[in-house]
Amino acid sequence: MDDASEIPTRLRLELRHRMRPLVGRDPAERDRAVTPLELLYDLTYVVAFAAAADLLAEHLAEGEVWSAIAGFVFVGWAVSWAWLNFTWFASAYGNDDVMFRLATIVQMIGVVVLVFGLPAAFEALAHAENPLVPAIVIGYVVMRVPQIALWLAAARQDPAHRRIALAYAVIISAAQVGWVLLAIAELPIVPTIVILLVLASAEMAAPVMSAHRMGFAPWNAGHIAERFALLTLITIGEVIAGTTAAVGALTLEQGWSPEAVLIISSGLLIAAAIWWTYFLVPSRTVLELRPTRTFSWRYAHLPLFASIAAVGAGLHLTTIAVEHGGVSLFGISLALAIPLALTIVVILLIWSVLLRSFDLSHLSLLLVTLAPLVAAVVVGFLAGPTEPIDLEDRSDLTALSVVISLVALGAVIEVVGHELVGYGHTLRAWQRTAGEAEGATATDLPRG
Repeated sequence: MDDASEIPTRLRLELRHRMRPLVGRDPAERDRAVTPLELLYDLTYVVAFAAAADLLAEHLAEGEVWSAIAGFVFVGWAVSWAWLNFTWFASAYGNDDVMFRLATIVQMIGVVVLVFGLPAAFEALAHAENPLVPAIVIGYVVMRVPQIALWLAAARQDPAHRRIALAYAVIISAAQVGWVLLAIAELPIVPTIVILLVLASAEMAAPVMSAHRMGFAPWNAGHIAERFALLTLITIGEVIAGTTAAVGALTLEQGWSPEAVLIISSGLLIAAAIWWTYFLVPSRTVLELRPTRTFSWRYAHLPLFASIAAVGAGLHLTTIAVEHGGVSLFGISLALAIPLALTIVVILLIWSVLLRSFDLSHLSLLLVTLAPLVAAVVVGFLAGPTEPIDLEDRSDLTALSVVISLVALGAVIEVVGHELVGYGHTLRAWQRTAGEAEGATATDLPRG
């Protein structure tokens, strides 16, 4: 417990949010905790993921498959990348003063503005037009400009990290100029997509190259691990929301039935299994020991947030099928099985880049896990690849229950397989990592 004489000083820091110098946090600080402000900030991003998932489901239901997927991938990357940039700065310089708080709130406003632009962006892609509609561009600029200001303040107030802080400010500024110019240029859709991919790749590569040339900002690896874990956890809530919406629509149409109970049980199992699987990866433990692995580990998370939200989109598509019809069971099975399979594969990728290890037991476990997902797609195809699902037909309702149950079974197999077999390999990989760390030099640590 704190000494009574120290409490007034601590309370003064917690309650008086005056301007404080951005001198950098201690990258070696143990048990660094996530702040309430960071959690508040995350909520706006979950709203963005949910909105993108709903639009994905709605456009899939209308048969606009490829444009819907392209829109979802674009929005998922843009939102995740902006979140990652803020998290990176907050881990290094989050001092909870009035400037940091106001900059964070402004970024949250930018996320909300971007969300309002999502329907127009999806519609633009559906008509082969530029998805950088005004609300998207304005929202993204509002999200990123406060980050530029914060990095410039850090460069001015933290001479030890001036070069890397200026580099981040320049990278974000150049990227924003690129997005704005692309938005106002009236280019055909193919060149627009190509330039988007080039801009995104450059914006992701530049920070890594700069850090290795100029030194690392004083971010905290353990704090970064917890931030990513919590956003993953909150995003899983989209799966639960999709499940309750689907069952709510079904029970409204037909009342409670064994199928409704089976569907909600399976949806909750999927959410729980994703949570269980993700937290089998010892991210914080390894990153605190080998912090330079954070770069590849964090990039592996970018598709994870989108794939988890896409599972929720598959469940939302189920809701649309129940309420309005027009969706085949085959389409539902694909919308559920593919994002769950991607989620499992990405978690395996995160594990692999974190521990820098792989063995054939992972491949065999992955194949066993994917088997029920493939079976779910086969059932959906046999029920009719194009015919809309008809819940008045008992066989269609049963087939829907079987599809969702098979998808849930795949998620459960992944958990059981790791508990029975995979944990041993994780322990062995950790022992190798710990052994390598004993001979590590100072270059293995972030240069604060």
